[in-house]
Amino acid sequence: MSLDLTLRYTLELSLLVPAVMFAVIPVREYMKLGLAALCSSVILMAAMIFGCAYFGVYHRIRVRFIAIPLAAAVFAMYMTAVDTEAGKKLFCFSNALMICVICPMYTITINAPRELGNAYGVFTFSSGLVSLSVSILLGAIFFRTLTVKIPMLLKEDSIRDIWRYMFLVPLAMSALIYWMIPISPAVVMTGRVRPVLMALVTLVAGGIFLLLHVFWWAVSRLTERAELQQENTLLSMESKRYSELRKYMDETRTLRHDFRQHVFVMSELSRAGKTAELDAYISQLAEEAGRGYRSFCANVAVDAIASHYDRLAENEDAEILWRLELPSVLPVKEAEYCAMMGNLVENSLKAVKTLPQEKRKINVTSSMLSDAMLGLSVDNKYSGSIAFGENGLPSSQLDGHGTGLISVMNTVNHYGGSMNISTGDNIFSVDIILYL
Repeated sequence: MSLDLTLRYTLELSLLVPAVMFAVIPVREYMKLGLAALCSSVILMAAMIFGCAYFGVYHRIRVRFIAIPLAAAVFAMYMTAVDTEAGKKLFCFSNALMICVICPMYTITINAPRELGNAYGVFTFSSGLVSLSVSILLGAIFFRTLTVKIPMLLKEDSIRDIWRYMFLVPLAMSALIYWMIPISPAVVMTGRVRPVLMALVTLVAGGIFLLLHVFWWAVSRLTERAELQQENTLLSMESKRYSELRKYMDETRTLRHDFRQHVFVMSELSRAGKTAELDAYISQLAEEAGRGYRSFCANVAVDAIASHYDRLAENEDAEILWRLELPSVLPVKEAEYCAMMGNLVENSLKAVKTLPQEKRKINVTSSMLSDAMLGLSVDNKYSGSIAFGENGLPSSQLDGHGTGLISVMNTVNHYGGSMNISTGDNIFSVDIILYL
């Protein structure tokens, strides 16, 4: 058995190394492996590549037939090492395969004249080095896509259902390109096949890059639109809250202006000994003065959204106990924080809706725990049962309850924070800490 041929098999199968790198880079934040486990995985993968090369040479099996089960084994390792949704992992891995499968096709097209005398159907050393060089070049071209654009897409809650099917596109493209790789260099040198293949491979690489960029651009626009809508909703709440404040100020001004007349009326009633009429008049004034403006916290945006949900709770015969000790300027984006708090309170209102009126109470607490930590806690009683889904978040039998928790989790992850959910004693509690 030729050592030279074994090394050539190894060199050709080593194309899986950049493929794994391209698959890992977008999901590096979700890797479960520590340094020791990562080193062990690298050693295991190197051993698998050399072992498959040895096996292929010994049994005279073509590289393309060995590469498929080897890629499947590497994929199984990848799925175990990454902690995120299966659809996202499938997309990243198939996308990496799609990029790297171009390399052997491009290589055999470029190096076909040198490969004509090759009787083994395996790359020569020069072709193997060209293939790895092409993978490095493609890695440079797709660097920003892999390090910035795809990670941003993975974090978008608005397209989370798309990942279940999105991986089929790069997977199908990978299979098609792999099937199109010429078996023999002689085929490439036939007629005008070589220049046509060269142009085709270049167009395919450009098309893949363009497709990923257009997908990223479209999602970015949708995200910007959603954020703008969120900010407009918050602005509308602030505007309504400002109108309430103006109305309260006008009522206070009127009451202060009429104060002397009220004193005169009470004095006359007292002088005439009309105690019952005086008590009724004072009660009427006290009721009118009691309709005061309630401020929930110093921050205008949070105050507005707290006022909004406080009115909703009042309409549902529920009570929200607010303890908001927040500064006038938040250390996080107001729209993100208000959306997070709003989602939690909205879920709580849906949960307590089915409870007796005396149990319809929600506790909302938020404050700066330190200069670098912002805390938020929301809890309420609930009826029924709550189970935890595949994403680690609870799902309830109650219609609509739990909606928005994924969005909350995304915000928490964005700030590198922590979210703890407990459901003991029929009290649903969410405790969040954002690290600033």
